[in-house]
Amino acid sequence: MQAVSSLGVLMDKRRRPIGSDGMNDGGQAFLEATLPHLDAIYRVARHASHDYQLTEDLVQETYLHAYAGFAGHSGPSTRAWLVTICLNLARSDGRRRSRRVTEAPMPDADTYLSPGPDFFDQVVAGLERERVARALSQLPEEQRLAIVLMDLAGQTAAEVAHQLDCSRNTVLSRVHRGHRRLAGLLAQENVDHGV
Repeated sequence: MQAVSSLGVLMDKRRRPIGSDGMNDGGQAFLEATLPHLDAIYRVARHASHDYQLTEDLVQETYLHAYAGFAGHSGPSTRAWLVTICLNLARSDGRRRSRRVTEAPMPDADTYLSPGPDFFDQVVAGLERERVARALSQLPEEQRLAIVLMDLAGQTAAEVAHQLDCSRNTVLSRVHRGHRRLAGLLAQENVDHGV
C-alpha cells in the first residue's frame, strides 16, 4: 500500500519515501548488491535443477528469498549468500519432487534446430554440451556440486567449503577426483560410441 506524505512524496507501507522509479532505497541497494551475480546464480541453478523451466523458477525463488532476507544479510560475500539460498531451495525442491508422481513433458517446438549456414556447428556444439552434462550428472553429488560451484559459478575453494560445510582441502579433493572421473566418463563415451 502506498500513501502520499504531506510534502507530496510517495511513501511505502512502512512510511519510507519511494524514489521516482517506484523503488525505495532498500530495493535499490538489493539490486546493486545482487544483480552482478545473476549469471553465476543461473549457472548454479541450471546444474542443480537439470531443467530449463525449473532453472528459471529456481533463480526467481532465490532472488525472492534473498530480497525478503536482505535486511538481515551482513556477510562479506553476497554471491556466496545467494548461491547458498539457491542450493537450499534446489534441495528442498528436489525432496518435494521426489515425493510426487512425475509426468514426461512434451518436447518444445523450438528445441528442434532449423537448418542454416552453421547447422553442423550447432549440432556438434549441442552434442558436446549434452555429453558433458550427461557425464556430469553421473558424478556423485558431492563431486558434481564442487565442480559446478568452482568451475561454472567461479567461486573459490574457501567459498565452496563454507557453503558445503566442509574443509577447503575436501573441496579441492572432490574437484580433483570429479575432474578425473569426468574425463574418464567422457573418454569411455568416445570409445563406446566409436567417436
